Amino acid sequence: MLRPPAKTSAFAGILLLSLFASSCQHFFSHQEEPKVVDLGPYVFRMELFLHDDALIAEREGLELRAARVRKHPANPLIVRDRPWEIGRFNYTCVIQDREEGVYKMWYQMISPRSRNNQSRCHYAVSKDGIHWEKPALGLVDLNGSKENNIVFEELEGMIGTPSYWVYKDYAEIDPEKRYKMMVQSWGHRGRAAKMAYSPDGLRWTFSKYGNLPGPFDSQNYFFWDERVGQYAGYFRSHVQGHRSVSRATSPDAFHWSLPETVETVDDLDPPNWHLYIPGVYRFEAASDAYVMLTTCFDDKAHLMYPQLAVSRDGIDFHRFRTPFMPTGEKDAWDGGSIRAIGSEIVFEGQTGFYYHASNVGGHVDGGTNGIGLATIQHGAFVGWHATTTGTLTTHRLRVRHHHHDKFFLNVDAEGGTVRAELLGEDGSILPGFSQADCQPITTAGSKIRVRWTGDEQLENYLRAGTVRLRLYLEKATVYGFHCVTGDH
Repeated sequence: MLRPPAKTSAFAGILLLSLFASSCQHFFSHQEEPKVVDLGPYVFRMELFLHDDALIAEREGLELRAARVRKHPANPLIVRDRPWEIGRFNYTCVIQDREEGVYKMWYQMISPRSRNNQSRCHYAVSKDGIHWEKPALGLVDLNGSKENNIVFEELEGMIGTPSYWVYKDYAEIDPEKRYKMMVQSWGHRGRAAKMAYSPDGLRWTFSKYGNLPGPFDSQNYFFWDERVGQYAGYFRSHVQGHRSVSRATSPDAFHWSLPETVETVDDLDPPNWHLYIPGVYRFEAASDAYVMLTTCFDDKAHLMYPQLAVSRDGIDFHRFRTPFMPTGEKDAWDGGSIRAIGSEIVFEGQTGFYYHASNVGGHVDGGTNGIGLATIQHGAFVGWHATTTGTLTTHRLRVRHHHHDKFFLNVDAEGGTVRAELLGEDGSILPGFSQADCQPITTAGSKIRVRWTGDEQLENYLRAGTVRLRLYLEKATVYGFHCVTGDH
């Protein structure tokens, strides 16, 4: 084989080095700029770390943990105690009415299967979320009397078990459609999601036919999703014989796109596992946070309890496989099965979850049941936990509102500590905002003030450019943060 002349070889080497240098220069000149998170003007919304790195640039020594709920000692809050409440509790909807300052509940009572699953929709209201009233509505004549809290009976021509979800649309300009309801219908034209509207949540006008055909034989959820500028609906779907969760959108809550499956069982689930009820809602107290309290079901062992999943966009969910609301002791009122009711509830400054439960397994006749309440620290769905020590550093944060001058943390530092420091655009620690300048946090709460010796300069640094928040955790858990003015 002929070897090229040395001069030619040297020229080729110089050419290769030149091309390599040019390539490196091109590469480095086109590297992505460090990510900047725009906190926006919404001072009332917290930022949650959740399961991903949307807010996190670096972390070390931390593990992801889902919250464990605390069941209210007064449970069950609602039981069957009226003669017209026939059968057992089934699907239930709860909303916290921001306009009226009360909690509202629509709950289904369903008769035994031997009576063809006849059902009725009942209504209850509460001022404090614990003590519930069942008002006489005067709407349905039962055994010669309208002195009951029945909203409507099983719809005419419907076969099987209807289920419903109610949404109060505060932005609806038509007062007759302020309340919207999605009903799972088994009418003569097949299964479908049927819509209804009401001025008061009690007197309903139903669509004549189904609005979205499909085998949605579960409690389907819907709400206005401002992120996409449409209503988002979550329905039962089926994937390879397993009940799953699908999503569709609508501009008016009456005309829906074709649902697409967003969550289903996989190899991490037991072989007989089903995602029985979607239980999805947007957590409006935070930026880009969707919560799924999907009630899961083992159709062989009759196990039924909720699992937690979280998402940034309502499509890609991270699901935890442990029970989010574990069943109670064997002889307890909720010792057999639990179904979560997925809606944003604030109870005494905490995030609340209503649920109905029974002392027997899912789809098992008999037993007793009722409706209860569980809570977590507000917004503390998912946290990053340091068993010993760990650190977390955010992406660069741009604060658009010029009057933000305080940082708050959503943490659980009982039995441990959390300290914070603030970094400037060049990555250096800002004077007066080092870890040593930070007063240690040793308590738990959703809005705990971070205090530095340099606090008076915070607003000036936020006006000057982006900052990074670095947290030092010792035997503690962090869920998110909040940058607001001193008045919020």
